Amino acid sequence: MVRRLVKAWPCLASALLLSAAFPPFNLGLIVFVALAPWLLSLRASSGKEGFRSGYLFGFLLMLGQFFWMFSFVNKWTGSPGVALIPFLLGVGFLGLYFGLVGWQIALCWRSKLPWAIPLVWAGMEVLRSYIPAFAFPYGLLATPLANFPFLIQTAFFGSIFFVGAWVVVANILAVQFLAKEGNWRTLRGYVGVFAICLVGSWMRYETPPSGEKAVVTIGQTGVDLAFGDQNEAAARLAEIVPQFGALAKLQGSELLVLPEGIAGSDGSFPPHPVFQVPEGVPLIFGGQRGDEPRYQTAFAYDGRWSYADKTRLVIFGEYVPLRTELPIIASTFNMPGSDLSPGNQIKTLKVGRYTIGPVLCFETLFPDIAHRMATDGAQLLTVMSVDDWYMGSTAPDQLKMATIWRAVETGRSVARAASLGYSLAVDPNGRVLGELPTGVSKTMRVELPLANEPPFGGFWIFPCVALASLLVLPAYPLVQRLRRKDQ
Repeated sequence: MVRRLVKAWPCLASALLLSAAFPPFNLGLIVFVALAPWLLSLRASSGKEGFRSGYLFGFLLMLGQFFWMFSFVNKWTGSPGVALIPFLLGVGFLGLYFGLVGWQIALCWRSKLPWAIPLVWAGMEVLRSYIPAFAFPYGLLATPLANFPFLIQTAFFGSIFFVGAWVVVANILAVQFLAKEGNWRTLRGYVGVFAICLVGSWMRYETPPSGEKAVVTIGQTGVDLAFGDQNEAAARLAEIVPQFGALAKLQGSELLVLPEGIAGSDGSFPPHPVFQVPEGVPLIFGGQRGDEPRYQTAFAYDGRWSYADKTRLVIFGEYVPLRTELPIIASTFNMPGSDLSPGNQIKTLKVGRYTIGPVLCFETLFPDIAHRMATDGAQLLTVMSVDDWYMGSTAPDQLKMATIWRAVETGRSVARAASLGYSLAVDPNGRVLGELPTGVSKTMRVELPLANEPPFGGFWIFPCVALASLLVLPAYPLVQRLRRKDQ
């Protein structure tokens, strides 16, 4: 028992340190050393031991990262026992990714390839962000660095996954220091990579965005669209939104950004929201469209209507897996009578003078959606969100951080509107230009720099290389053995 505890303490230490980097603690800079105890413990591990160690580390870490799921399902169903089921299943499943990376990190140490550890870590994050049916890029290693945008500018060239790999480089340096085995000859490569990325990020951050600015009003309704009385919510929206429109027009705004979920759900297009659509200022907001199939949709109006459907849906919130095969799941979790359907095309919208990239809530977590919109000509990104389901947990904080990451990755300003919050404006370098206090009904006028450079064309090179490393690395010991036989 004592022996097992001794083996487990590095996993626990790293899980606790990394958890402290995330909300609600927000000690973000800890990410640069948080993995060191665990990585050090894997130096003498076999592949099987690395998998077990990685699974334990991932399970402990995700207990904290995914506690919002327990809170959310408990609110929805009113049953803590029922809420434990998806929470523990989700945490247990996510632990497998960390088991995979633990196994591969152990192989890296044994094969004397520590430089490959950042690659396999990034590959694991890409895998869990885009694996079909279970994609969920939440709690990525570099996420807390959104609070330090001068450190994350290299995401423009390789996404949040590249910055995560850079963070692992720092942790490897910490391991070498703790092991007291490093010398300048072995460490200079890591130091050089870390320093180049740091200086390059700082230089890009200090280069202010140039070009024209769009005058945008962000409207936060302050209405609970998840657990509040829906009749009261509709009455409040009918009162608030026309006021927001009049104020935006008075302020000379060229766009009014409103939250998701305020257009009702009758499925019609053009939509028939509970509020009178403001005239004189283009606007964009979220609602539902269609009936079997139904879509979560961004609606834009500038004298004519246009729309873009949400392409990534929230599990349990917007669709129930195995609903048909296991109907008890839907009834147990008090789900809606039918699933929403994902849109089949990532679209930009022409709204007034500007081409907008409309991102809906959960989609903010996925780098490819915002980047595709920017590649297709979006000058500005708008995030319409209804975080009300998760208020009181750390989920809205991470969605807020994701907004900053998408701005840096695309080189686009982002205007985010949420019903209870967080509503904020971010410039292309990740600076928060303005933020509304949560839970209030209020607007904010901001001047957002428009993009004057295309997104980086090789944006996906590093994520693809990192993902490929998960397949290549396991073959390396076999190649070495074959070489020895030939000699």
